[in-house]
Amino acid sequence: MNSLTRKKAVPLKLIIIGGGYAGLSALITLRKQAPDAEITLIDPRPYHLIITRLHETVHRPLDAIRVSYSLLAKRFGFIHKQQAIHFDEHQLRIWNSKKIIQLGEENLPFDYLLITTGSLPIQSVTDPDVYDLNAISQHCFSTILEQFIASTDANDKTINIVGAGPTGIQFAFEMAHVLLACHADYQLNLIEGSDKLLAPFPSAISRYVEKRLFEKRITLHKNQFYKGKQGREILLENSHSGDKSAHASDLTLLLLGKKPELLLHANSSGQVVLDRKVLTHIFTAGDCSYYDDFGSNLMTSQSALRKGKAAANNILREAGMLCFCLPYMHQDIGYLLSLGPDDGVGWVGSKNAIVSGLPAFIAKEGIEAQYDLLLSGIDSYVF
Repeated sequence: MNSLTRKKAVPLKLIIIGGGYAGLSALITLRKQAPDAEITLIDPRPYHLIITRLHETVHRPLDAIRVSYSLLAKRFGFIHKQQAIHFDEHQLRIWNSKKIIQLGEENLPFDYLLITTGSLPIQSVTDPDVYDLNAISQHCFSTILEQFIASTDANDKTINIVGAGPTGIQFAFEMAHVLLACHADYQLNLIEGSDKLLAPFPSAISRYVEKRLFEKRITLHKNQFYKGKQGREILLENSHSGDKSAHASDLTLLLLGKKPELLLHANSSGQVVLDRKVLTHIFTAGDCSYYDDFGSNLMTSQSALRKGKAAANNILREAGMLCFCLPYMHQDIGYLLSLGPDDGVGWVGSKNAIVSGLPAFIAKEGIEAQYDLLLSGIDSYVF
């Protein structure tokens, strides 16, 4: 029996830490290509969250964008260990050497480990009436907003969204729509730390967003850093002058973006590299990874999906189950923002190809439907 036959005869033992976009993309790819592989997913949550639809929880239940890992485990044949696991670079070296992860009292052997732990909110808070990404991801925001509207007088009531990146902007437009539908005349503010909205994007996109903000009566405050909350006020500091100011805030969303807890350097195949040494049995993908060479390292869902699939294929190549696969070379092919029902803006194909209004909204819905298909077992992504 040659080594290739031996590798095929003994099922691969694969462990994935993190069940976000990259983790599930890799898992589904591995299951399709290696139907006999023993796959274990480690994630402390009981469900996968479709984070690109999080802004929709302003008007729909949080459960609508959750998919339980128990359902996915039945569909794709893996074991879910609902447990948090902490590690550093030293621990990664031990895992790569021993090829065993200790999870509580249990030892989990593996042939290959894929780390797809994603990213965490930049700033987490526990102040009353302040909701960050963690809180919004765990509690139904539509219920919170309904209770807030029902329990307050609309006169001189102010809602502040701190952070005017894609997430903050999408939440602002969804909230404006709900408040209008409820005939709730609240002051809705969007607070940006720099002097330019959506600086990394083409200027045509920021111009369109600012125009729609004005039309929806959402006030944009630029050059303001969030410094905390005192009573019913938030404290801001001008990013240029350093002047401090206090602003009324009856409800505050703190959406300052995300960053990886541990950013892992990887080669173009997705293998983790520590001090110029390749960990041959440990791969990484998603927001927690930075790949060498030409592929996109943007913290977007499409990059996470493509990295996950590329890492999975390279694991199979390393295991001798694929003869050849390309390194990760994906470049983002567009970016779309939802600006409430039937409206959106972004670019598709080229950053010079700006789409807006209903066509952008329909295109974004099509992208979301494509991901729903992937979770159902139909992979329609073209790489």
